[in-house]
Amino acid sequence: MTTAIGLGLTAGTAMAVPVARPVAVVQPTQVITPDTAASVRRAWESRGRPHHMAVVRDYRIDLATDGRVTRQVGRASGTVTIADLDRALPSDWLKVTDGTATLDATLVLTPRVALQLGGSGSPVHTVALAGGATQADAASIHTGSGRLAINGITVTSVDPATGQPLPPEAKGRPTIVASGGGRLDITDATINDLGAVSDGTPGADDDGNAAVEFHKGSTGSLVRSTVARGSTGVQLSHSEGVQIDQLTVSDSAEDGLVLAGDEGTTMSGIRATGNGENGVLVSGASGGRPINGISTNANGAFGVAVVGENGTQISAVDTTADQAGGLRISRSTGITVTGYTATDQRLGVFTHVHSSGIVLDGIQTTGGTRGLVVEKSTSGLQARNSTFSGARVAGVAVNGNDITLDDVHVYDSRSAVRVDRGAHDIRLTGLTVEGGRDGLVTAAGTSGLVVTDLAVNGVESDGVRSFTPDARITGAQITGGGTGLDLAAGATVTNSTITAAREGIRSRSPEQVYASGITVDTTELGVNSAQGSPFTLVDSNVHALESVRGVVTQQGANDLSLPPLNLLGAVGVPLILLAVVLEELHTFRQRRLGGATRRRRPPLPMEAL
Repeated sequence: MTTAIGLGLTAGTAMAVPVARPVAVVQPTQVITPDTAASVRRAWESRGRPHHMAVVRDYRIDLATDGRVTRQVGRASGTVTIADLDRALPSDWLKVTDGTATLDATLVLTPRVALQLGGSGSPVHTVALAGGATQADAASIHTGSGRLAINGITVTSVDPATGQPLPPEAKGRPTIVASGGGRLDITDATINDLGAVSDGTPGADDDGNAAVEFHKGSTGSLVRSTVARGSTGVQLSHSEGVQIDQLTVSDSAEDGLVLAGDEGTTMSGIRATGNGENGVLVSGASGGRPINGISTNANGAFGVAVVGENGTQISAVDTTADQAGGLRISRSTGITVTGYTATDQRLGVFTHVHSSGIVLDGIQTTGGTRGLVVEKSTSGLQARNSTFSGARVAGVAVNGNDITLDDVHVYDSRSAVRVDRGAHDIRLTGLTVEGGRDGLVTAAGTSGLVVTDLAVNGVESDGVRSFTPDARITGAQITGGGTGLDLAAGATVTNSTITAAREGIRSRSPEQVYASGITVDTTELGVNSAQGSPFTLVDSNVHALESVRGVVTQQGANDLSLPPLNLLGAVGVPLILLAVVLEELHTFRQRRLGGATRRRRPPLPMEAL
């Protein structure tokens, strides 16, 4: 009898022969830890709560729907590509057809993860990021603390309902974001129709987002690439060491390129054209990184706007036909601008809102309405070695304080330099004016005007028209025009020459005008002092058909006489030409009226000879 021991069988019961059964293979279950769920949730909350989100880690991809992790897919190490994502993501999240990858999920990279879009050998030439009416619809790409490289492809938005790019006002238009600690490199790529504009409501949380954004602590590069039809095109916000080279930003709904508190940015070959607001907006106290290598055209506001900057160097900037103007400097100090040009700008350079310590060196403006405008709250501005040509209103318009123009040339402008009401402590040294209507024009309510070595040639009307009390003019050379000096307020004029104008000095000032060591050689009137206008002439030469008109007090040795022969000749030649023309007209009229002609004498007979 067989005894069963320890098997739980009663005595007398035989042990059955065991039957062999197949062993089942147990599939490992996904373990979504609380830490993983919380991490994904935080990423989802901070990125607009997208409907679909994929968090790419160094060994797996977490898939989340409306903030809840629904699946985890393992992946091999190395750089992630579209092909890797295509294997891991659901088919309705990513479709690859005929070289176009349509992505309907936000991607978030984590540390040590690199994502490559495009590049050598890639079968994908276009990545379309889905979006819609709300921010949750946007399939944006975030570097997180990882690395994203976009090479040689086009990235655009797409509306799944229509298959067309999304308009900038769509709140769910996606964007490309370099997050803190992350790196974004875009090379030989085209970025179209990304980013959502702000709703414009003061205090609203929705400030919009740019097509391409570099956030605080991020870095990377934009090289030989184009960003078109974005909300804002590209924004660098407290980024570090970003390289921008051969970048075109065009047709943005708002600003083209925004540099906000970025550090160590290097830039060259930047083109900003056709953007709705500024071509380039610089702000945020960057720590002195230079702004250079920029050209702008046909932007809705200014070509380049500098706001709230300190110690910034601006150079090699070329602006053309932007609607508000070329360069705007606002709430900034210690700004130096060199090698700047503006063509057909409403305002070539505009400084305002308590800007100070501005140096404009070697700038050139051509055409437009005004070359340089210095608003009343600007102080401590110096413009030197600069040229303003063809301004329809004024080459330079000054309404600030402590303003210096040094070796400035103004050509063919309606008014070369205007000093407007409220300006004070204005110093003009080596100012040269060629052509145009008026040279220097100053308004009442100005003070502290000092003009040294002024040269005015060939203006149509006044070389200087001054309403500034106690103006000081020394070493002026004025040639041609209607009136050399038209003084409506007290002034001191020394060591100056007025030649070939119709009128030398016109004084209509109720305060004293003092002229010493001046030479006036004019065609009609030398010094014209209106009634009640005190005028003192000291050690001067005044030569004109009428040397002095009105009451003039003389001191020292003055020479008052007719103009020199060359000026008389200049007057006489036009008169002779006029006489010839009148004679010809008279003869022509006589012939038309059948006037008598001279009768010839009959020939004498031969015998009379």
